[in-house]
Amino acid sequence: MQNTTHPQGRHSLTQNSGNEPPSFVWIIAAVRRDCPTVKATIHHIAAATEREARLTLAKDHVCFFAGRIRQGVNHA
Repeated sequence: MQNTTHPQGRHSLTQNSGNEPPSFVWIIAAVRRDCPTVKATIHHIAAATEREARLTLAKDHVCFFAGRIRQGVNHA
């Protein structure tokens, strides 16, 4: 099964009840472009969208989506 991310990245505006954009911690596995061995590192990046989070790493890394954590949500 192949999953494709929308070009604008994963986001969830419909789950937001306020006017501010949702805030997530994106978990991204990344491999440095200049690294001779393939050794992925996990990065936790706070951003509104996956695309915004990836852009912080894209210059020096090849990025792979791993997950997201919604911030500001209280669970009982």
